[in-house]
Amino acid sequence: MRFLSPHYYVHLRSTQGISANQFQSLFRALLSGLGDYTNDERGDVGSWIRTTCIKGLSSILEQLFKTADMAQGLVEYLPSDLYHSAVAGILKQGLERLDNVRQVAGECFITLLKLSPSAYPKGEQWILSGDRLFKDLLLR
Repeated sequence: MRFLSPHYYVHLRSTQGISANQFQSLFRALLSGLGDYTNDERGDVGSWIRTTCIKGLSSILEQLFKTADMAQGLVEYLPSDLYHSAVAGILKQGLERLDNVRQVAGECFITLLKLSPSAYPKGEQWILSGDRLFKDLLLR
């Protein structure tokens, strides 16, 4: 599978009418990649997939929350349970045994902490449990 830039998928919505179902299908594909622990003669190739999926999810979420025309469609395109699943999956990778995977997960989680979902209508549903504590500990 060839991954395109997450910006490409967000851009599709505004120019070619990507549906909420199509977007969620793409998003779930990235989520499923967080569970890839494949090993072969090259080593832990699953870690390459997991880091790509972490970066992709983070980038897509960042673009969604920064795209003004998504304000009305955010609930439709990104239900809060899907958002929370992505954040939980990224946090889980922060406990990974490989330093490079933990590093990417940490950087992307901090990026997500800096987003302002409360600026959107009904935005409180995308605020993480423990958001204030995470911000106090990690964003000083």
